[in-house]
Amino acid sequence: VLIILYLKLFHKSMHKNIRHLQPVANIKIIFAIILSLFSVYLFFAGTLFGIVLLGAALKLSLREGFELNLEEKKYRNVYSIFAINFGFWKKLPEIEYLSVFKTIKNSRSRVIAAEATLGFEVFKVNMFYNRNQHIEAYVSDEMKDAFSVAKHIATILDLDILDATKPEKEWISVTSHS
Repeated sequence: VLIILYLKLFHKSMHKNIRHLQPVANIKIIFAIILSLFSVYLFFAGTLFGIVLLGAALKLSLREGFELNLEEKKYRNVYSIFAINFGFWKKLPEIEYLSVFKTIKNSRSRVIAAEATLGFEVFKVNMFYNRNQHIEAYVSDEMKDAFSVAKHIATILDLDILDATKPEKEWISVTSHS
């Protein structure tokens, strides 16, 4: 009986909030935990270098993402550090459709006096409202992952998806209204 009650409550809360966080490599998490423990040791040993290391550990464990609260019709950009989530809630406008598109994310790399700008392909999921305004819901290095998140959100919000990853844009219907 307790298991059934737990599953019903868990199932209900699953549909109330949608949260998608960017994945982080396991090695980064392990390194962040080790660095955190070492920084606490250094802090209690009397050196302030522990605070610097703790900052680096927190940066390594930072995951960014997006959360929708369907019950209250709000959304927020989420920053998660060691599974603790931060972010300010905003009112969710009336979303018209989702779009998945490909773009280039630039990354700057510096070594002493040399600097290079590297670009790599990412896929973004945007929620459009008021015809041309948008909220960025998700960014991924993989097209399959971006479409998976877009289909999840579209199914819950009963929306269509515009596939803008190719030159010929295509509408994808994952809802029952079309």
